[in-house]
Amino acid sequence: MTDNFRDNDGSNRFELNVNGVIAFVTYRRSPGTITLVHTDVPPELGGQGIGSKLARATLDAVRARGLKLSIECDFIRSFMQKHPEYNDLLAPGEMVKPKAATYRARCFCGAVELEVTGEPAFAGYCHCRDCQAWSAAPINAFSLWKSGSVRVTKGEADIGTFHKTENSYRKFCRVCGGHLMTDHPRTRLIDVYANLLQGYTHVPTLHANYGSKMVSVRDGLPKFRDLPAELGGSGESLPD
Repeated sequence: MTDNFRDNDGSNRFELNVNGVIAFVTYRRSPGTITLVHTDVPPELGGQGIGSKLARATLDAVRARGLKLSIECDFIRSFMQKHPEYNDLLAPGEMVKPKAATYRARCFCGAVELEVTGEPAFAGYCHCRDCQAWSAAPINAFSLWKSGSVRVTKGEADIGTFHKTENSYRKFCRVCGGHLMTDHPRTRLIDVYANLLQGYTHVPTLHANYGSKMVSVRDGLPKFRDLPAELGGSGESLPD
């Protein structure tokens, strides 16, 4: 099958022709280096191991040309994790980085689902009056994600929004009333409630708005009267 493999340098892609259907890996070239950008296997070729055959042929072609390798394609990265014999192709400083973790969450009834990718920019506990009232609890466990890392995968039309201030837009399911997340547009961060994220391990690094705490928490983490300076607060710390 690799007899039907070729480097289509006019289109900047490696191609595998399977009975007239083309699977391909796109790339960018620079002196001495090639960056593999994206792998595309048409649906009609799915389930036949075509992607793996294409990946192997592509990496063999990179080796034959004496090029060093940079990877942007998640499929090629995943293939190389399973086949470390190709790691010697990597350019200096390049690593076969694992694919960013994805966590899924849903509302109480399941009408709304969302997912987040990567790692939170900040994680901790909030003691502000608004979070206390909204969550009906003295402390809210928050995980703040970059807005581009959060995606609604089901039931977007069922999401309601309430905002008391321009700083926080609180999202909930219109069907069951379950809380989902809070959008903070000024910081371009979204708090997806940590206890909703399946498989996510909450690793708090701070307490926010400790000046309005209802309970004291003696855990050794930094306690901020309002917010850290990086989040637009005073950065003033308080004792446990």
